[in-house]
Amino acid sequence: MSKFAVVNFILGLGFLVWSLVAYRLLPDHPITEASEYDEVAVTNEVEALPAWKEYSIIVAFIVSVIGMMLMSVIGNAAYVIPGLTGAFLLIINVLDFKEVRDNMGAPVILMMAGVIGVADALANSGFTAMIGEAVANSLGTNINPFMLIFIFALLTSTCATFTGSNMGSVYIFAPIAIATSISLGLNPAAAATAVVISGWNGGYMPVDGMPAMILGMGKYKLPEFWLFSVPMYLFRIFALCVGAIIMFPVN
Repeated sequence: MSKFAVVNFILGLGFLVWSLVAYRLLPDHPITEASEYDEVAVTNEVEALPAWKEYSIIVAFIVSVIGMMLMSVIGNAAYVIPGLTGAFLLIINVLDFKEVRDNMGAPVILMMAGVIGVADALANSGFTAMIGEAVANSLGTNINPFMLIFIFALLTSTCATFTGSNMGSVYIFAPIAIATSISLGLNPAAAATAVVISGWNGGYMPVDGMPAMILGMGKYKLPEFWLFSVPMYLFRIFALCVGAIIMFPVN
């Protein structure tokens, strides 16, 4: 976990350097005016939670994070822990059923659960290893390990930012990157780390999340948006791969 955290830190440094240099590339537009709905939402009073419920939320968050950090120890049970903590918050009325239902739509559940099943099937059938070996044979043994990791990180992040399916992209490309590294006799830890993190480091297509918010509220045209986001994306992926190679040597 400490090495993984350092890789993320190096990625963050790369993002910071680019942002400090290039933030002037984006024209300054006034943000979208607040809608009538937003004004009503702001004026409504929010009911304060009792102290014990606030502490329960903090404990539930800590338990979820620790559970995911221990995935290599407790296995697939780590996926269940966040769900159990969410159910606990539902039981003590921190969340209500309608809120949970409205914020966890069926497409999200089907997309994540479906991709996990497909990825497991590909790995268990030997298809992923076959693809990895085929990719390794086509690339040859002379390919630079950094370029190999960089290519897989680009593929994963591009797929994620075009489809909005971060988890799905990682589950498809990470096993192939690992299998390819093993076929070339390389330590796959660097490739696995870079591919996993890259799934959440696209952002040059305003499909969802913060990129869409920035494009809409900033009233940018897509070429203006790309002037900042495309070099930013390449800079971050490069920094990510450098950090992965440094913290997880391939030889």
